[in-house]
Amino acid sequence: MARKLSNRLKTIYDLVDPGVFVSDVGADHGHLVLELVEKGKTPYAQAIDNKPGPFLNMKSNVNASPMGYRIRCSLSDGLSQLSPDCRCIVIAGMGGRLVCSILEKGREKLSSVDTIIADAHRDLVYLRRHLAELGFFIADERLVYEDKIYYSIIKFRKGQLPAYSQADLFFGPVLRKKREPLFLDYLEEQRKKTSDILNKGLDEKARSHYLAVYRLIRDEINRN
Repeated sequence: MARKLSNRLKTIYDLVDPGVFVSDVGADHGHLVLELVEKGKTPYAQAIDNKPGPFLNMKSNVNASPMGYRIRCSLSDGLSQLSPDCRCIVIAGMGGRLVCSILEKGREKLSSVDTIIADAHRDLVYLRRHLAELGFFIADERLVYEDKIYYSIIKFRKGQLPAYSQADLFFGPVLRKKREPLFLDYLEEQRKKTSDILNKGLDEKARSHYLAVYRLIRDEINRN
């Protein structure tokens, strides 16, 4: 079936390891798992959504696909009905704290999961720190600029954890290592936003926080 993935979904698609069972939590229209299965990158997949409207739309899309029989559609909350065959969880389109809450609530189901690919729209420091506490390190990161917004898409893998610095948690250890032009553009935008906040009337506690953030961004921009 003809469909065009957004830049974010295409990036997530690229980060999925070939040949593994993928469960997309909050699958919405189901386009990602359909693309994975129809292109043969994933043999079987699961599409999960907790809202009846999106679930029915997703189910309709899956039923219309000749490969739809390879996709299990679940109307369920979080990981409550996660397939025991799942090796890779995709969880995208929500805040970092909600991502962590979903994973924490279904923690016992993560024993067979090797990889988590997260596209969180905020609270990335919290996300990186919490996934480390769950035993997942950052294997890869991609920065996507779409609809005038920067998105950090992070691939976590279960295994031995490196020691992350404060800058690693803020900006991403892989993104810091790659130091691509888009990352530098992102840093400059964050510097400007933080500077604008500092120029507003802030109480002492808030000003101290944003000043520390500004210095962290400035140091990262100037890092050789």
